[in-house]
Amino acid sequence: MTNDEIAHIFNSIADILELKNDNPFRIRAYRKAALVMNDLPDDASRLREKGKLGAIPGIGKDLSAKIEEYVQTGKIATFEELKKEFPEGVLAILSIPGMGPRTSRLLYDTCGIDSIEKLETYARTGRLKGIKGIKDKTIVNILKGIALKRSIQGRFPLGTALPLGEAIRDELKGVRGVGSIELAGSIRRRKETVADIDILVTADELKPLMDRFVQLKDIERVLSHGATRSSAILRGTHIQIDVRVVEKDSFGAALAYFTGSKAHNIKLRELAIKKGFKLNEYGVFDTNNDRKIAGSSEQGVYEALGLQWVPPELREDQGEIELALGHGLPELVAVGDIRGDVHLHTIYSDGNSTLSQMARHAESLGYRYIAITDHSPSLGIARGLDPGKLRSQMQEIDAFNRRSRGIRVLKGMEVDILGDGRLDMDAALLDKLDIVIGSIHSGFKQSGEQITGRLVKAMSTGLVDLIGHPSGRLIGERDAYEVDWGTLFDAAKQYRVAMEINSFPLRLDLSDVMIRKARSRGLKFMTTTDSHDPKQMRYMDYGVSAARRGWLGEGDVVNTKDRKDFVRWLKGDR
Repeated sequence: MTNDEIAHIFNSIADILELKNDNPFRIRAYRKAALVMNDLPDDASRLREKGKLGAIPGIGKDLSAKIEEYVQTGKIATFEELKKEFPEGVLAILSIPGMGPRTSRLLYDTCGIDSIEKLETYARTGRLKGIKGIKDKTIVNILKGIALKRSIQGRFPLGTALPLGEAIRDELKGVRGVGSIELAGSIRRRKETVADIDILVTADELKPLMDRFVQLKDIERVLSHGATRSSAILRGTHIQIDVRVVEKDSFGAALAYFTGSKAHNIKLRELAIKKGFKLNEYGVFDTNNDRKIAGSSEQGVYEALGLQWVPPELREDQGEIELALGHGLPELVAVGDIRGDVHLHTIYSDGNSTLSQMARHAESLGYRYIAITDHSPSLGIARGLDPGKLRSQMQEIDAFNRRSRGIRVLKGMEVDILGDGRLDMDAALLDKLDIVIGSIHSGFKQSGEQITGRLVKAMSTGLVDLIGHPSGRLIGERDAYEVDWGTLFDAAKQYRVAMEINSFPLRLDLSDVMIRKARSRGLKFMTTTDSHDPKQMRYMDYGVSAARRGWLGEGDVVNTKDRKDFVRWLKGDR
């Protein structure tokens, strides 16, 4: 968790430096350091204990000293001083999607706008009109950004909450007397954002468990410290975490109850009543004699109600209970079904590692193939490949495959879909690749008709195999662009193009709702990580969770196929 806190501070320093119009190289150094800290597998405090803080790749002496300072004191003096140069509200404005430092500084200097509330008032009352550089569309986007920020207020991305919950659960596992212990709530259902973290546990001794929990170094503030329930706020993130102790013979019922969803639980209780039972967090009871029928295991609770066990990801009252009554729920795709990660970036564009390093790490995860899909040239910020660099990469892939006796590397590219729908690479070269991902990286504010037209035109070329991050959203940071999903999915069906489920935690794109809509039209999917570093391949779990929430089975996800069958699908056997 220390890493996340340091990354947040480094990004905040970069924001303030941009407000000050400081040296761009200095700003870039802080941004890069934040990315490094986010992807660091070991916690900074543990690295300090091992004397390895100075050996973090990509972190120079100055920034390493700041990391050391934070680990020791919980603060970075440079950040504390910089914060004094602007009102706190100006810094809060920077958190609004689409509000960059330049616009924030402009509005502060010209209108004295120093809070989100004042910004909204000025935008709604027309007082931003006439300011140089502020157009009508800018005002609309400011209001959209404020609404988007408020829509996730008090909620946290799954990619932030889940690792924290798992880490604390694993720490508590080792406490004397602890038996069963599980995450519950929306985090167990793998919702894309969660409000808090719930942990259920059985324990022979209560005091050692609760004392250990409230003393964890990642706890910022203890809200309550009881014998069977304790609550606290996690350091750096302000996520509330609750630990509840339940009886062993009620653990399954409590797990089902606290996992939810509320709508799913209501349906379960209604079903129980029809059968002459009572269902609550303590178990299933026969109302005639109050005898407990089930409760120690979740499986037993569902069986007592005549139901097939329902995977947590499906518990949203979307028809799962009706299917479970007939034992007709689909067998959902699992992480272990994925045979290859087919959206990866290397140092050829904006990645941090060589294709060999990416391949060997993927091999250690059990993958049988990967696809290297670096960016095309128009994406200058990502150092996209021109035709010459693409040819060189193709040759390097051939050389790697000749040497490798295990994993195979497929040739690919994430090609930009330009503003008019053209593909940002020579068609003859794209035709030589194993896989082409067509993605939109610019022109997000075009009309729905224009965006849809771009995507359909790109698919109509017959060169695109996969539409990358189809909605363009970044959870809590950028809303999805406008698109006619029915037209898009129909075109994908016509041209036999798959939809990506991008596992990057802030994307999770497609969303589970859109996955279900696409599935109903018979589309296929690929679950990928969009990794720019080997460590990011662990994100596959998030994409598979989204696929499961979208009711996908192994047969719906193309990269569950072995390499030969996957390539055969790409070549037209779809």
